[in-house]
Amino acid sequence: MSLADLLTVSRLVLVPFFLFAFLRGDYFLAFILFAIAAFTDLVDGTVARILKRQTRFGAVLDPIADKVLMVTTVACLLVLKIIPLWFFILLAVRDVMILSGLAWLKVKKIQVPLHPLKTSKFATLSNIAMVVFGFLTFLGHPLQLWFHIFLFISTLLIFVSGWQYASIGFGILKRT
Repeated sequence: MSLADLLTVSRLVLVPFFLFAFLRGDYFLAFILFAIAAFTDLVDGTVARILKRQTRFGAVLDPIADKVLMVTTVACLLVLKIIPLWFFILLAVRDVMILSGLAWLKVKKIQVPLHPLKTSKFATLSNIAMVVFGFLTFLGHPLQLWFHIFLFISTLLIFVSGWQYASIGFGILKRT
């Protein structure tokens, strides 16, 4: 297993620890665990490219790990009334659509290159910033403006990337 794959796996492993800290009410620890997991998301692809160790395992697991981390975290922030319900639904629907499409390709044994779209990468980065500012605001730091800016940016990027992935998916359907 490559270093990049280990970073991706560690992101998945951190999610239950994040959730446990959150459910215990230790929001600062939950924030730290989220920050560590988010950092692995930001560096795993770069590490894979630098070390020339990009793997099919990493290409499949990375988007799953991203979605598990973000949906779990956004759901927790929804419980704290930091994230609005409509945003959680938007994020969850887009992520379920993407994962369902990947599962369908696997079942149908259709091989396509697994490269995330730039808009999706920016959406993930914006989501991470939004969660960080949301957590910090909840923890008493006056950063609501930044949270709302990134909530708006994330919303736009989720719509755009969702539309792009749906268009690509329908294009694949037409060819098969």
